[in-house]
Amino acid sequence: MSKVNISISDEILDEIDKIRKEKGITRSEFLRKAFKTYLEVLTEEKKEENKRKGIEKAIQLQDEIRKAIGKWDSTEDLRKWREARK
Repeated sequence: MSKVNISISDEILDEIDKIRKEKGITRSEFLRKAFKTYLEVLTEEKKEENKRKGIEKAIQLQDEIRKAIGKWDSTEDLRKWREARK
């Protein structure tokens, strides 16, 4: 496992120490879990952003199709198809 040195304000370190003592874990374990959780959050945010972009693209495509087709009465078309089957 690699080791790194980081700078943390005294206020944040005090909060970390308070919580990690309550949990019975070391600073290293606390920070590993915090970093892992943050990476998971970033990954989820990226997935949500990609999903949002996909939805926006689909909406844009639907709008383009709707514009190209023009006015369309789906109920009228269904009636015609039903009548044609008789």
